[in-house]
Amino acid sequence: MTEKFSKMQQQFLCCYPVNKMSWSSVKLPMDWDEQKALIAATCGHPLNERYPVRASYQEAFVKRLMQLLKDHEELHDDLFSSLTSQKCEQQDKDFAYKHYLLLQPDAHITLRESISFVNEGTTGLCTWEAALALADYLMQHSDVVKGKNIVELGAGTGLIGILLKLPELGFDAGQILLTDGSASCVQLMRDNVALNFPKTPKEATPQCEQLRWDEVQDFPWQQYAKTDLVLAADVIYDDSQFDALLDALDHLFTSRGNCLEMLLASTVRNVDTLHKFMEQLTNREYKVTPCANVSACVSHFCRDHTAAVQIISIKR
Repeated sequence: MTEKFSKMQQQFLCCYPVNKMSWSSVKLPMDWDEQKALIAATCGHPLNERYPVRASYQEAFVKRLMQLLKDHEELHDDLFSSLTSQKCEQQDKDFAYKHYLLLQPDAHITLRESISFVNEGTTGLCTWEAALALADYLMQHSDVVKGKNIVELGAGTGLIGILLKLPELGFDAGQILLTDGSASCVQLMRDNVALNFPKTPKEATPQCEQLRWDEVQDFPWQQYAKTDLVLAADVIYDDSQFDALLDALDHLFTSRGNCLEMLLASTVRNVDTLHKFMEQLTNREYKVTPCANVSACVSHFCRDHTAAVQIISIKR
Protein backbone atom coordinates (compact mmCIF):
# COMPACT_ATOMS: atom_id res chain seq x y z
CA MET A 1 0.00 0.00 0.00
CA THR A 2 2.96 2.29 0.59
CA GLU A 3 3.53 2.48 -3.20
CA LYS A 4 0.31 4.45 -3.71
CA PHE A 5 1.90 7.24 -1.68
CA SER A 6 5.24 7.22 -3.53
CA LYS A 7 4.90 10.80 -4.79
CA MET A 8 3.98 12.11 -1.34
CA GLN A 9 6.92 10.15 0.04
CA GLN A 10 9.35 11.68 -2.44
CA GLN A 11 8.04 15.18 -1.71
CA PHE A 12 8.06 14.79 2.07
CA LEU A 13 11.60 13.43 2.32
CA CYS A 14 13.08 16.39 0.39
CA CYS A 15 10.95 18.92 2.33
CA TYR A 16 8.97 20.04 -0.70
CA PRO A 17 6.66 22.91 0.38
CA VAL A 18 3.69 21.40 2.24
CA ASN A 19 1.15 23.61 0.47
CA LYS A 20 2.41 22.44 -2.94
CA MET A 21 2.42 18.71 -2.22
CA SER A 22 0.28 16.23 -4.18
CA TRP A 23 -2.62 16.27 -1.72
CA SER A 24 -5.03 15.53 -4.56
CA SER A 25 -3.53 12.04 -4.73
CA VAL A 26 -4.84 11.34 -1.22
CA LYS A 27 -8.27 9.79 -1.76
CA LEU A 28 -10.81 10.35 0.98
CA PRO A 29 -12.07 8.86 3.13
CA MET A 30 -8.91 7.12 4.38
CA ASP A 31 -9.37 4.03 6.46
CA TRP A 32 -7.17 3.10 9.43
CA ASP A 33 -4.70 1.09 7.34
CA GLU A 34 -4.35 3.80 4.69
CA GLN A 35 -3.59 6.43 7.32
CA LYS A 36 -0.96 4.15 8.80
CA ALA A 37 0.54 3.48 5.37
CA LEU A 38 0.84 7.18 4.55
CA ILE A 39 2.60 7.94 7.83
CA ALA A 40 4.88 4.93 7.32
CA ALA A 41 5.78 6.20 3.84
CA THR A 42 6.65 9.68 5.10
CA CYS A 43 7.36 10.41 8.78
CA GLY A 44 8.02 6.74 9.48
CA HIS A 45 10.30 6.15 6.51
CA PRO A 46 13.60 4.53 7.60
CA LEU A 47 15.61 7.43 6.12
CA ASN A 48 13.62 9.96 8.14
CA GLU A 49 13.90 7.92 11.30
CA ARG A 50 17.67 7.74 10.98
CA TYR A 51 18.32 11.19 9.47
CA PRO A 52 15.26 13.31 10.27
CA VAL A 53 13.98 16.24 8.26
CA ARG A 54 13.55 19.45 10.24
CA ALA A 55 10.98 19.15 13.01
CA SER A 56 8.97 22.21 11.94
CA TYR A 57 8.49 20.70 8.47
CA GLN A 58 7.26 17.37 9.79
CA GLU A 59 4.90 19.20 12.15
CA ALA A 60 3.48 21.28 9.28
CA PHE A 61 3.01 18.13 7.18
CA VAL A 62 1.18 16.21 9.90
CA LYS A 63 -1.05 19.17 10.77
CA ARG A 64 -1.99 19.57 7.09
CA LEU A 65 -2.82 15.88 6.91
CA MET A 66 -4.92 16.06 10.08
CA GLN A 67 -6.79 19.04 8.60
CA LEU A 68 -7.50 16.94 5.51
CA LEU A 69 -8.87 14.17 7.75
CA LYS A 70 -10.86 16.49 10.05
CA ASP A 71 -14.19 14.82 9.21
CA HIS A 72 -12.92 11.32 9.98
CA GLU A 73 -14.22 9.70 13.13
CA GLU A 74 -10.89 8.06 13.85
CA LEU A 75 -7.32 9.25 13.32
CA HIS A 76 -4.49 6.77 13.55
CA ASP A 77 -2.31 7.00 16.66
CA ASP A 78 0.78 7.30 14.42
CA LEU A 79 -0.42 10.75 13.35
CA PHE A 80 -0.24 12.05 16.90
CA SER A 81 3.04 10.32 17.71
CA SER A 82 4.60 11.84 14.57
CA LEU A 83 3.83 15.30 15.94
CA THR A 84 5.85 14.76 19.09
CA SER A 85 8.52 12.16 18.28
CA GLN A 86 10.76 14.27 16.09
CA LYS A 87 10.72 17.28 18.39
CA CYS A 88 12.23 15.05 21.05
CA GLU A 89 14.78 13.48 18.67
CA GLN A 90 16.06 16.55 16.79
CA GLN A 91 18.86 17.98 18.90
CA ASP A 92 20.68 20.01 16.22
CA LYS A 93 18.82 23.33 15.98
CA ASP A 94 20.81 24.58 12.96
CA PHE A 95 20.92 21.55 10.68
CA ALA A 96 18.55 18.82 9.50
CA TYR A 97 18.40 16.37 6.59
CA LYS A 98 16.81 16.15 3.16
CA HIS A 99 16.53 12.98 1.11
CA TYR A 100 16.26 13.05 -2.67
CA LEU A 101 14.68 9.83 -3.92
CA LEU A 102 15.43 9.26 -7.60
CA LEU A 103 13.44 7.21 -10.08
CA GLN A 104 15.95 4.39 -10.17
CA PRO A 105 15.41 1.66 -7.54
CA ASP A 106 17.19 2.30 -4.26
CA ALA A 107 18.95 5.41 -5.61
CA HIS A 108 18.81 8.32 -3.23
CA ILE A 109 20.90 11.20 -1.92
CA THR A 110 20.86 12.22 1.73
CA LEU A 111 22.11 15.71 2.54
CA ARG A 112 22.69 17.42 5.85
CA GLU A 113 21.68 21.03 5.28
CA SER A 114 21.28 24.26 7.18
CA ILE A 115 17.75 25.01 8.34
CA SER A 116 18.38 28.71 7.60
CA PHE A 117 19.09 30.21 4.16
CA VAL A 118 22.04 32.11 5.63
CA ASN A 119 24.20 30.40 8.24
CA GLU A 120 27.79 30.98 9.35
CA GLY A 121 28.03 33.92 6.94
CA THR A 122 27.26 31.87 3.82
CA THR A 123 24.24 30.87 1.72
CA GLY A 124 25.90 27.63 0.61
CA LEU A 125 24.83 25.39 3.49
CA CYS A 126 21.51 24.50 1.86
CA THR A 127 20.54 23.30 -1.63
CA TRP A 128 19.11 25.93 -3.98
CA GLU A 129 16.68 25.57 -6.88
CA ALA A 130 19.31 26.06 -9.59
CA ALA A 131 21.34 23.12 -8.27
CA LEU A 132 18.29 20.86 -8.54
CA ALA A 133 17.63 22.13 -12.07
CA LEU A 134 21.23 21.45 -13.10
CA ALA A 135 21.10 18.00 -11.51
CA ASP A 136 17.92 17.31 -13.48
CA TYR A 137 19.62 18.47 -16.68
CA LEU A 138 22.57 16.15 -16.12
CA MET A 139 20.24 13.23 -15.46
CA GLN A 140 18.68 13.86 -18.89
CA HIS A 141 22.02 14.50 -20.64
CA SER A 142 24.43 12.05 -19.03
CA ASP A 143 26.65 12.06 -22.12
CA VAL A 144 27.80 15.56 -21.09
CA VAL A 145 29.71 14.15 -18.11
CA LYS A 146 30.74 10.70 -19.34
CA GLY A 147 34.48 10.26 -18.92
CA LYS A 148 34.92 13.92 -17.95
CA ASN A 149 37.00 15.26 -15.08
CA ILE A 150 34.74 17.82 -13.44
CA VAL A 151 35.25 20.84 -11.20
CA GLU A 152 32.24 22.42 -9.51
CA LEU A 153 32.50 26.00 -8.30
CA GLY A 154 30.41 27.06 -5.30
CA ALA A 155 29.33 23.47 -4.73
CA GLY A 156 27.59 24.19 -1.40
CA THR A 157 26.11 20.96 0.01
CA GLY A 158 27.69 18.74 -2.68
CA LEU A 159 24.43 17.56 -4.31
CA ILE A 160 25.63 17.47 -7.91
CA GLY A 161 28.99 15.83 -7.26
CA ILE A 162 27.37 13.15 -5.12
CA LEU A 163 24.76 12.54 -7.84
CA LEU A 164 27.44 12.05 -10.50
CA LYS A 165 29.24 9.40 -8.44
CA LEU A 166 26.21 7.28 -7.48
CA PRO A 167 27.00 3.85 -8.96
CA GLU A 168 23.30 3.08 -9.56
CA LEU A 169 23.06 5.91 -12.09
CA GLY A 170 26.01 4.91 -14.27
CA PHE A 171 27.23 8.40 -15.17
CA ASP A 172 30.77 7.06 -15.63
CA ALA A 173 32.23 10.48 -14.85
CA GLY A 174 35.94 10.91 -14.18
CA GLN A 175 37.34 12.71 -11.16
CA ILE A 176 34.91 15.04 -9.39
CA LEU A 177 36.39 18.02 -7.53
CA LEU A 178 33.87 20.00 -5.47
CA THR A 179 35.02 23.47 -4.43
CA ASP A 180 33.64 26.34 -2.41
CA GLY A 181 35.09 29.52 -0.97
CA SER A 182 33.53 28.83 2.43
CA ALA A 183 35.37 26.51 4.83
CA SER A 184 32.01 25.66 6.43
CA CYS A 185 30.63 24.55 3.07
CA VAL A 186 33.68 22.41 2.35
CA GLN A 187 33.31 20.62 5.68
CA LEU A 188 29.59 20.10 5.03
CA MET A 189 30.38 18.70 1.58
CA ARG A 190 32.87 16.27 3.09
CA ASP A 191 30.31 15.19 5.67
CA ASN A 192 27.70 14.63 2.96
CA VAL A 193 30.11 12.70 0.76
CA ALA A 194 30.97 10.43 3.70
CA LEU A 195 27.25 10.03 4.45
CA ASN A 196 26.42 8.90 0.91
CA PHE A 197 29.52 6.76 0.26
CA PRO A 198 30.19 5.06 3.60
CA LYS A 199 31.96 2.02 2.09
CA THR A 200 33.47 3.53 -1.06
CA PRO A 201 37.24 4.13 -1.22
CA LYS A 202 37.93 7.84 -0.82
CA GLU A 203 39.66 8.12 -4.20
CA ALA A 204 36.45 6.95 -5.91
CA THR A 205 34.27 9.61 -4.26
CA PRO A 206 34.04 13.36 -4.96
CA GLN A 207 37.00 15.34 -3.62
CA CYS A 208 36.18 18.50 -1.64
CA GLU A 209 38.49 21.50 -1.35
CA GLN A 210 38.30 25.18 -0.48
CA LEU A 211 38.79 27.48 -3.45
CA ARG A 212 38.45 31.23 -3.38
CA TRP A 213 37.98 32.58 -6.90
CA ASP A 214 40.46 35.40 -6.33
CA GLU A 215 43.09 32.83 -5.34
CA VAL A 216 42.52 30.37 -8.20
CA GLN A 217 46.13 30.61 -9.39
CA ASP A 218 47.39 29.49 -5.99
CA PHE A 219 45.24 26.34 -5.92
CA PRO A 220 47.27 23.08 -6.23
CA TRP A 221 45.73 22.07 -9.57
CA GLN A 222 48.65 19.73 -10.27
CA GLN A 223 47.30 17.37 -7.60
CA TYR A 224 44.12 16.77 -9.60
CA ALA A 225 43.19 15.49 -13.05
CA LYS A 226 43.03 18.02 -15.88
CA THR A 227 39.62 19.66 -15.94
CA ASP A 228 37.26 18.86 -18.84
CA LEU A 229 34.03 20.37 -17.53
CA VAL A 230 33.17 23.11 -15.04
CA LEU A 231 29.81 23.16 -13.26
CA ALA A 232 28.22 25.89 -11.15
CA ALA A 233 24.75 26.67 -9.82
CA ASP A 234 23.46 29.88 -8.27
CA VAL A 235 26.81 31.68 -8.17
CA ILE A 236 26.02 34.94 -10.01
CA TYR A 237 23.45 36.56 -7.73
CA ASP A 238 26.04 39.07 -6.44
CA ASP A 239 27.59 41.26 -9.13
CA SER A 240 30.39 42.29 -6.77
CA GLN A 241 31.81 38.78 -7.29
CA PHE A 242 31.69 38.85 -11.10
CA ASP A 243 35.30 39.94 -11.64
CA ALA A 244 36.68 37.25 -9.33
CA LEU A 245 34.51 34.55 -10.95
CA LEU A 246 35.39 35.62 -14.49
CA ASP A 247 39.09 35.79 -13.63
CA ALA A 248 38.80 32.25 -12.25
CA LEU A 249 37.13 31.10 -15.48
CA ASP A 250 39.84 32.78 -17.55
CA HIS A 251 42.47 30.87 -15.58
CA LEU A 252 40.69 27.53 -15.97
CA PHE A 253 39.98 27.96 -19.69
CA THR A 254 43.49 29.25 -20.47
CA SER A 255 45.15 26.40 -18.56
CA ARG A 256 43.29 23.94 -20.81
CA GLY A 257 43.91 25.83 -24.04
CA ASN A 258 40.23 26.78 -24.05
CA CYS A 259 39.34 23.08 -24.55
CA LEU A 260 36.83 23.35 -21.76
CA GLU A 261 33.09 23.77 -21.25
CA MET A 262 31.14 25.23 -18.36
CA LEU A 263 27.51 24.56 -17.49
CA LEU A 264 26.05 27.35 -15.38
CA ALA A 265 22.58 27.24 -13.80
CA SER A 266 21.09 30.43 -12.39
CA THR A 267 17.80 31.27 -10.75
CA VAL A 268 16.50 34.39 -12.46
CA ARG A 269 16.00 36.75 -9.53
CA ASN A 270 17.16 39.96 -11.18
CA VAL A 271 17.20 40.14 -14.98
CA ASP A 272 19.61 43.09 -14.97
CA THR A 273 22.17 41.20 -12.88
CA LEU A 274 21.97 38.20 -15.19
CA HIS A 275 22.24 40.41 -18.28
CA LYS A 276 25.29 42.17 -16.84
CA PHE A 277 27.08 38.82 -16.36
CA MET A 278 26.22 37.72 -19.92
CA GLU A 279 27.65 40.96 -21.27
CA GLN A 280 30.88 40.43 -19.37
CA LEU A 281 31.15 36.88 -20.73
CA THR A 282 30.80 38.27 -24.25
CA ASN A 283 33.41 40.94 -23.55
CA ARG A 284 35.85 38.19 -22.60
CA GLU A 285 35.11 36.31 -25.85
CA TYR A 286 33.07 33.47 -24.37
CA LYS A 287 30.31 31.89 -26.41
CA VAL A 288 27.05 31.36 -24.53
CA THR A 289 24.48 28.76 -25.61
CA PRO A 290 21.15 28.32 -23.76
CA CYS A 291 20.30 24.78 -22.63
CA ALA A 292 16.74 23.48 -22.40
CA ASN A 293 15.37 22.94 -18.90
CA VAL A 294 13.89 19.58 -17.94
CA SER A 295 10.09 19.74 -17.93
CA ALA A 296 8.14 18.95 -14.79
CA CYS A 297 6.60 15.78 -16.25
CA VAL A 298 9.99 14.08 -16.63
CA SER A 299 11.82 15.72 -13.72
CA HIS A 300 13.76 13.42 -11.41
CA PHE A 301 13.57 15.86 -8.50
CA CYS A 302 10.69 17.42 -6.59
CA ARG A 303 11.35 21.09 -7.23
CA ASP A 304 9.48 24.30 -7.91
CA HIS A 305 9.21 24.42 -11.71
CA THR A 306 7.54 27.84 -11.53
CA ALA A 307 10.89 29.30 -10.43
CA ALA A 308 12.71 30.58 -13.50
CA VAL A 309 16.10 28.86 -13.86
CA GLN A 310 18.41 29.47 -16.79
CA ILE A 311 21.03 26.90 -17.78
CA ILE A 312 23.73 27.91 -20.24
CA SER A 313 26.77 26.32 -21.85
CA ILE A 314 29.89 28.50 -21.86
CA LYS A 315 32.77 27.86 -24.27
CA ARG A 316 35.65 29.84 -25.78
